[in-house]
Amino acid sequence: SKSDGCDGDNVIKVDLKEAVTLSREFDSFAKMNAYDATYYNIPTQLQLKGVVFHESRCGSTLAANTMMAMNPIKHRVYSESSPPIAAMKACGELYQDCSVEASAHLLRDIIYMMGRSNDPREENLFFKFQSITTRNMDTFRKAFPETPWIYLYREPVEVMMSQLDVPQMRMANCVRSKLRSEMVTRFVSRSGYHPSDLDDEEWCAIHLATLCESAIKNLNDADGLGMAVNYHKDLVHDFLDTVFPKHFKVSLDQEAIDRVIEVSGTYSKNRGRQGEFKADSEEKEKKATDGIREASSLFLEPSFHILQDSANNIRNREA
Repeated sequence: SKSDGCDGDNVIKVDLKEAVTLSREFDSFAKMNAYDATYYNIPTQLQLKGVVFHESRCGSTLAANTMMAMNPIKHRVYSESSPPIAAMKACGELYQDCSVEASAHLLRDIIYMMGRSNDPREENLFFKFQSITTRNMDTFRKAFPETPWIYLYREPVEVMMSQLDVPQMRMANCVRSKLRSEMVTRFVSRSGYHPSDLDDEEWCAIHLATLCESAIKNLNDADGLGMAVNYHKDLVHDFLDTVFPKHFKVSLDQEAIDRVIEVSGTYSKNRGRQGEFKADSEEKEKKATDGIREASSLFLEPSFHILQDSANNIRNREA
């Protein structure tokens, strides 16, 4: 929507339900009549192979880049695209506005449209969702009960340092959520604190804890389709050795491995500039303030340790 030419008179609005209905009817008709998709440019439906949920600032952009690098011709990767995010959030964090089934139906329709392709070389579809959608994992699992997914997370102090690395701490995303999240409100209430007692570092830790707690619940309920993956300096090898070939069931030849290794050598947020990807965990630990350490210990570490010990953690599955 922010691309050149996508504003003003160039914006076209359509009824989503009507567009999806007509697209499904057309695709079904074309399939039943055995049209030559290559010759007539008939769309095909890409196979949704896997998705990435995450705590944020924990290697998710690297995941998106490497999913694409595996096979740039056959793979289509959406990174934090807004339509699926809107669908998962449509009914509210606690589904107070409509049911999980309603939001799942909306998500299925949106991903159906985003997974259509008239390029016969394309085969596989992947998504990296925005971190906030972790609170509505139920929607995704209801919509795609057989699709594998991972949850990327990070050591509490490190992720807090990344979140709060802004000019004004009160403007950090993890702090601002205190004004609009029912899950955050409930977390504070059950913790026995009054909102006025909490500082910005504590609000940030609570925000992140609600994401991790939602991930834990869904990992426990997903019957092995979910996998917890902790950020570390060799994260790309977790992708290559386990996540892609064993969890997402995507075959990797040596050329694919070489492409992934190459793209992982450039820092995922460093677009347009040269530079090797370097894990910054040790530096963040050294620079952490007492406030960040205390907030992390009090509110975020409990869920971190549960993720570490989960039977669905990548490390424990490999053991």
